[in-house]
Amino acid sequence: MEDCSHLLQLLRNKHLRGPAPAGKRCSCSTMIGKMLLWCGDKRGNKKTFRSIMELKEYGVCMKPSKSNNLKNISFYCNLWGSLEMPRLMVDDSTASKFMNLVALEMCPDFDNDFALTSYLSFMDSLIDTAEDVKELRVTGMLHNYLGSDEEVADLFNRMSKDLVPDQEIYSDVVDNIYKYCNNLFATTVVKACYTHFSSPWSFLASLAAIMGLIFTAIQAYYVLFPRSKYYETP
Repeated sequence: MEDCSHLLQLLRNKHLRGPAPAGKRCSCSTMIGKMLLWCGDKRGNKKTFRSIMELKEYGVCMKPSKSNNLKNISFYCNLWGSLEMPRLMVDDSTASKFMNLVALEMCPDFDNDFALTSYLSFMDSLIDTAEDVKELRVTGMLHNYLGSDEEVADLFNRMSKDLVPDQEIYSDVVDNIYKYCNNLFATTVVKACYTHFSSPWSFLASLAAIMGLIFTAIQAYYVLFPRSKYYETP
């Protein structure tokens, strides 16, 4: 039995149970991924952050982490970026539960690392609109038993208001995301693929445009070099 002075502390321990990332997860990246992160520009200003849908435009995919520990959030890069997070269930009790846990962490006589407070702030940085919630829900990262995706987005925006997180808990994750999103590969090749090949219709339109360029080039070649030139009789 865990030695807890309050039931909220027991609930907090439940959310933080399980393995957390050891060290910097960029070590899990491939050699190409490490090069992309190394070439990226690490921003000093972390006040602005990219939402889920913005990260998707840069080729970042969401994956469930191997434990439900809310500190088990990591980012690594193979060729595309991957953000791993624990799954979360959101229902009618989520707001009161997390607000009480935040209040517990704010108690002056409770020595802690503000893990739940930092988690809420991190999630708020990822969730701006209902589209961000929808993406998390579709990928299985978030189970919505509250209502609409808009309600979940508003919930995280309200819960994280005026919170003071520990910036160090997810510093490696934030730094690697910035490095990935600010390298030439992510800002050109990946975004071009997302823009032109993210749906069957855009893929077909791009394919038609490419085929049109090929046929135009062939036509221009035969205009400049007619076939009869090569079949003239001596």
